[in-house]
Amino acid sequence: MAPGGGHLALAGLCKDYGVGDPAVDRLDLEIGRGEFVALLGPSGCGKTTTLRMIAGLVEPTAGRILLDGDDLTAKPTHRRNIGMVFQNYALFPHMSVADNVAFGLEMRGIAKAEARSRVAEALGLVRLGGLEARRPKALSGGQQQRVALARALVIRPDLLLLDEPLSNLDAKLREEMRGEIREIQRRLGITTVFVTHDQAEALALADRIAVMERGRLAQLGSPEEIYERPATPFVARFVGRVNALAAEAGADGRLRIGGALLSVREPAPPGARATVMVRPQHIQLGSSGGTLSGHVTGVTYIGDVVQIAVAGDGFALTAERGTADPSWRGLAAGQAVSVGWPPDSARVFPETADGR
Repeated sequence: MAPGGGHLALAGLCKDYGVGDPAVDRLDLEIGRGEFVALLGPSGCGKTTTLRMIAGLVEPTAGRILLDGDDLTAKPTHRRNIGMVFQNYALFPHMSVADNVAFGLEMRGIAKAEARSRVAEALGLVRLGGLEARRPKALSGGQQQRVALARALVIRPDLLLLDEPLSNLDAKLREEMRGEIREIQRRLGITTVFVTHDQAEALALADRIAVMERGRLAQLGSPEEIYERPATPFVARFVGRVNALAAEAGADGRLRIGGALLSVREPAPPGARATVMVRPQHIQLGSSGGTLSGHVTGVTYIGDVVQIAVAGDGFALTAERGTADPSWRGLAAGQAVSVGWPPDSARVFPETADGR
């Protein structure tokens, strides 16, 4: 099986239903051949509407959709050579596994002999060989998801679209299928757009993540860039856990948090109010000599991570340690600690950067 790996370009893509703000607002996005890009964001941010416009299921209000330079904007779905896996799998319950997978080939007029060969190849790819005669109701959720993936791949698409395909699976199976999807995508080299609101899925699967907020692109970057160098407070809060500390800039460029002055890599203008954002794993704890003085308010064990809550004069934050790290043992509520962080690990956002 050798699907294409198309180059996708969205230029000024808009969808306005005429009520409230546009669902998608002037979206520009380029996805390279063979790239895996996740559209990530909360419900209502426009990610699924974007995917459905790419698929031809929703008509754009404005803008263009180009695949390898071919303008797909006005083309019907069946002429786009795009494979799509829906959130609910959308399998035909009265059809066998083999017939479900072959459906798209029949619609394209592929000869029966070739169709049988391609169906067997697709089912082998998703490890469902031998289940051709079963009906969807006789399959587990993970098997149904594989059937839907095989049906999308059997047409040898130029582009694969995945609309939250793992959301109906339990946590363990979701993690397993995540790895299988990534392995298949890399093996085939197929350009893939994956819609999810699950940050862990996006970070684990994608080459790049497009974080969407209220119909617009908030940030596009690698998982590491999105996580370690968020461009906006929204991105910092949505992707991963983060401490948000209110601060005010002094005349010397340092920031006052509570009763302490901090030197930071990204100083705010003198007098400006700002938010300092630091990931919990970057918080350093000590008995003395840290940036801020406080006391432990709680220690929470959650399996592979321990969360240590600390509060002090004008601040409250959470540090995280792996459970294999012995430094958290012995910490208890009421214990005095100092906290700090490497300057490069903090992001400083003046209030105006968040529109407030």
